[in-house]
Amino acid sequence: MSDEPQQLKGWSRLLVPALLTGLSGLPPLSIDMFLPSMPAMAKEFQAEPAQIQSAVTLFLIALGTAQLVFGPLSDRFGRRPILLIGIACYALSGFSCIFAPTVGILVLARVLQGFSGGSGRAISFAVVRDVYGKTRAAKIMAYMATATALAPILAPMLGGFLQAYFGWQSVFIVLGSLGTLLFIGYLWLVPETNSMIDPSALSPKRMLENYRDLLGSRQYMGYSFMMAIMFWGMFAFITNSSFVLINELGISPQLYGFCFGSVALGLMLGAFLSGHYNDNLGSARIIQLGTLITAVASLLMVGLKMAGIFSILTIIGPMILFTTGSGMVRPQAMAGAIIPYPKKAGLASALMGFTQMSTAGLFVSAFGYFFSASSNPMIIAIAISGILALLVRLIMLKPSPQPGAAT
Repeated sequence: MSDEPQQLKGWSRLLVPALLTGLSGLPPLSIDMFLPSMPAMAKEFQAEPAQIQSAVTLFLIALGTAQLVFGPLSDRFGRRPILLIGIACYALSGFSCIFAPTVGILVLARVLQGFSGGSGRAISFAVVRDVYGKTRAAKIMAYMATATALAPILAPMLGGFLQAYFGWQSVFIVLGSLGTLLFIGYLWLVPETNSMIDPSALSPKRMLENYRDLLGSRQYMGYSFMMAIMFWGMFAFITNSSFVLINELGISPQLYGFCFGSVALGLMLGAFLSGHYNDNLGSARIIQLGTLITAVASLLMVGLKMAGIFSILTIIGPMILFTTGSGMVRPQAMAGAIIPYPKKAGLASALMGFTQMSTAGLFVSAFGYFFSASSNPMIIAIAISGILALLVRLIMLKPSPQPGAAT
């Protein structure tokens, strides 16, 4: 496969990367726009915070599980038809959340939204591998991650505005409309990019072989575990921060949106640094530095709380540092895991996404079962995430002597 985007011509060369960025950014947008409404929804439905949090946690688990379905399907039938079906279902399930009469129905609709939204996350990165080949994929993914980081920056701000002036239903009107626009854009702009369609991709024997290849690779599993564990800390912040900042520290939903957006800005900064220094430092050094930053940030947050210093700054400041390190690691790890597997790029991307989403959902659910939605459990979860990610990097991944190589 050529490293140049030969399949895309004219305006498609400019618009398709933007469209793929939108598809990959749809899940964080779907989670983060919802966050400012969580305390108000708990009051309206007369529900416990844990019940409202389950609309986020189960969304994430469904999102991860769906990637195991959509990824192999795209290897077998092509990226285009499978992604179009998934995004259409995402838009419909998003609109259905508007009419939920109970928390249970809302959670069910969110599960359907998360499952169908998994199509964009799994397939968009496989399309990058199809189109840009081995040489440019890491850099393209890094710049996509930079732009995708705008979703969690803007989403809680927009969500706070929508909650303050129009109520929580307006959040799902916006998400459903966005899914519709992405469906139309992909239908119009993107041809089939999978030139290596595998007719046997769904056969039980072939799937077992493919899973064995991936699960047996120390490098692939190292990247997958490292990304997943770093996301544990981010997801602990996502599911608990609105209760910590709004209920414990007394800030408004609008100010919460700006605080959350500043944390997400760290992701954008980290992804930009990852792409900018990719050629000079190489993937291994960038990942080393990123994991070290997240570990230091998580320990800083713990130290400040233990010293009795608890404020918006002592939560948001270390968390910005944490997400900056995570943003540096993410595109390099994704490229390092997917690039070696062109014939099963969809499955490789899907399995990595499943590992990240499902383990994060289980990790945060376990904390939510034993602890309330408060600052101490959140800070402990973030610290566990930062330290374990660094340990995985040290134990499972060896540095590469080649600058720019995805180790």
